[in-house]
Amino acid sequence: MAFTRNGYGQVEPNQLSAQKTGQIYASLPLDTAVDVLQNGEFMYYDYASGKVSADDSTGIAEPMLVFNEIKLYEPFWRTSYKDFAMIRVNHTDPTTGTVTKGENYVTSNLATQGYGDGADNVGVAANPVHTEYPYRMDGFAPRLFKTNIGDIMTTNMVKTGSSVTYAVGDKLVPVKNTTTNTLQLEADNSATTGMIWVVVKVYTMPDGQDGLKLQRVH
Repeated sequence: MAFTRNGYGQVEPNQLSAQKTGQIYASLPLDTAVDVLQNGEFMYYDYASGKVSADDSTGIAEPMLVFNEIKLYEPFWRTSYKDFAMIRVNHTDPTTGTVTKGENYVTSNLATQGYGDGADNVGVAANPVHTEYPYRMDGFAPRLFKTNIGDIMTTNMVKTGSSVTYAVGDKLVPVKNTTTNTLQLEADNSATTGMIWVVVKVYTMPDGQDGLKLQRVH
């Protein structure tokens, strides 16, 4: 059966060492090339270039897990973890119509154009009806977790598609998605170097969606 995802990526932290070691980083701004950042993606905390990016300017760093605190300010019956992402709000000059990258964000598509539909791209502006609410925030400073060998998590933020399936023992590695400008896990059973996660259980997320329990092995 094809692996699918409804809405944005989710992470269930079964055993992430950063919660004990304090290897949590959240001071650098997000690369302006990224419009939507989902939990379960990976990024470089690239202090050398002064940003969180899918590209490593040093050539020797390892990517870190995107695990932002989930903040959904709409009524609970309208939202769930699948509706959360950091979604950039771009700006349009009312005179020229020129669109520029915004440096504020909303935490749910409910505040833009959709209903947590998992879109990779963001609209030009937030719904003006909602801009007075506190989920429109200034600045992008994603929270990244350093992962270590042995860490375990359950996630659905992996490559999806009609022909994509997973089985216990599959190796997953972070690969740059050129549409989202983020790193996303996908299968590579020939991998022997770099960051590698292995599927330990084909599972479900708490909301019943497809999920994978993964352990970092390299």
